[in-house]
This record gives sequence, C-alpha cells and structure tokens, in this order.
Amino acid sequence: MLYGGIAWNGNGYNVRVVDEPDGREVAAEEFPASGRSDLVDYVAALQGGRDERLCLVIDSSNGMLDGTLMAAGLDVYRADPWQLPAPPEFGSPAAGELAEIARSNLPELARLEIGTGTLTGRLTELQKGIQETWPTEMAMIGAGHCIAHGSRREKRLALTFDDGPHPLFTDRVLEVLRRYEVPATFFCVGLHAAGHPEIVRRILDGGHALGNHTWSHPYLPDLTKDGLAEQVARTARQLPVGGGAPALFRPPYGSRSPDILSWLVELGTTTVLWDVEPFDWALPGAGVIAERVLADVRPGSVILLHDGGGDRSQTVAALPSIIERLLDDGYEFVTVDQLATR
Repeated sequence: MLYGGIAWNGNGYNVRVVDEPDGREVAAEEFPASGRSDLVDYVAALQGGRDERLCLVIDSSNGMLDGTLMAAGLDVYRADPWQLPAPPEFGSPAAGELAEIARSNLPELARLEIGTGTLTGRLTELQKGIQETWPTEMAMIGAGHCIAHGSRREKRLALTFDDGPHPLFTDRVLEVLRRYEVPATFFCVGLHAAGHPEIVRRILDGGHALGNHTWSHPYLPDLTKDGLAEQVARTARQLPVGGGAPALFRPPYGSRSPDILSWLVELGTTTVLWDVEPFDWALPGAGVIAERVLADVRPGSVILLHDGGGDRSQTVAALPSIIERLLDDGYEFVTVDQLATR
C-alpha cells in the first residue's frame, strides 16, 4: 500500500508518497498555487501506474482539494490536529508527516466521502458549534456585523459562489451570469485567488462582488485567533477592491463559535451566512440543485452555490433554470452588500 500526504503553504502544495511497510519515500513533488489540476493528475497517475492502493491524507486546515481528488476516484482521508504534530506558523503540517501518520495509523483517520465532504465524521460537532453561536449571531446581525438574509419585504436576493476561483468552472459561471445580466458575489479562497488573479479580475470586470473565504478553507474551530487573522489578512491581499480589502467574509462550511464570530468583528469583517443551500458540492444532479433552490428561496434570500472545490459542472448546468425561474417570478438579483443596504 502507498500513503500520500498533501500539504499547503503560502505558495502552493507539496505531495509526498511513502510505501508500506518501511515508509520509504517513493514520490515527491511541489505544485504552485495554480497547479491544482496538475497535482490531481500527478497523484492519479501514481495510483493508476502501480498495483498498490494509494491513500491520500490532508489535514483539517485544507478544504481545497478533497472534492476534486474524490471525483477523480482517489481515496482521501483527513487527519485532525490532535493526531498531528504542531503545524508551522502558516501552513499545514508537512506532507511527509501527513503520509507517515497515515502509514502508521490509517484506521484512526476519517475517510472522506463525496456526500459528506471534508468534515466527514465531524458534522455533529459542526452543527453543535453553529447552534451554540445563535445568541452571538443574532446580536451581530442586529449590529450590522453579520448577514444571514436580506429584507423579507422585497423580492430581492443574492446569488453567492464559494471556493473559487477555478480556471474552468468560474469562467462558465461568469458566462451564464453575463448572458442573463445578473450580478453575484464570489467568496474566494486565497490560495486559489493567488493562482488565478486573472479570474479575480474577470469577476470584478463583470460587475460582481468579492468576498473573503480564507486562504486554505480550514475548519475554523481548529484555528487559533492569530491563525484566523492570518488566513483572513493573506486572502484580503489577493482580493483588491478599490484599494482596500473586501469586508465580506464567509466561514468555510459555516463553521463558527462565539469566539470566532467575535474575532471576525475585531478583524473588521462582515460575516455572510445563507438561508438557501442545495448542497451542490455533494453532486446530487443539476435538476435536484435547481429544485432545492427554487423550493427554498424567499424574498431576501442568500443562495449558496459553488464555483470551486470540485467538479461544479452540475452547478453550472443548474444555473440557467434557476435564474430564469426567479426572474419570471419577479426577483431582482443583487450583490450581498447591496442586499444588506435595504
């Protein structure tokens, strides 16, 4: 059996693969921020070119690759902080460390599934954290530091897209939005934005808004206050808008705690949540995605879709029917910041 670790840092990704039983390194490669597709092709070729099964490991601070890796038919596992050595000041534990923890302790790691995503095995914890933040969240909404939806009195709503920019799917989304002359808000992952600044520019040139979605799409409760601040600040520097940083911030997975929400206020961000989620990242089919959106939408809704983080062809296919139906129903599409002003 082969064990591969995938690490991230401020510049891109590292991959290390070791064998069983002695942990000998059999493959090693580095990829820039723009090299996600090359990384997936690389590990897929390793799997296809050998008789041994390849088990890939990420840590809970890396929510950028597992969807694409699983869509390529690869086995992906997650290691959590209590199973790993302390990470560097910015970045994940080293790829070799991730590979070794899999070699020595694979049964203790969470095997990820498309239907439950990066947080497979921790979804109950995620929901508990969200429930515990309710009083803090309500206070932040009242103070203008958090948006869950807009006014229910007007047929205005916001389309939002997470986890890009992606060199294939973001451009396809932008083409659909251009065709219908509909604005949207894109919550970008910093490392993806660093790898594709030209797509960030196309988003802005299309009249759309940008939001901050952290540097590496981590599970926020696993971060320290300083770690969260660094994730937000580095991403903001990749998303220039009028000479400043976008103030809109969306927590990956919606993960949060009272402390995290308070830290975000200190960082000067406005936390953006949502009230319509068709779980398009789980690939239920374009028709199901459209049906779920149209069944749940209300005046003021914030709709959560995805243009990155995996195969988003179903989302692209669902988008025209969603937009056409909502336009026929008299809805006006606006960006999140516009939704919050009325």
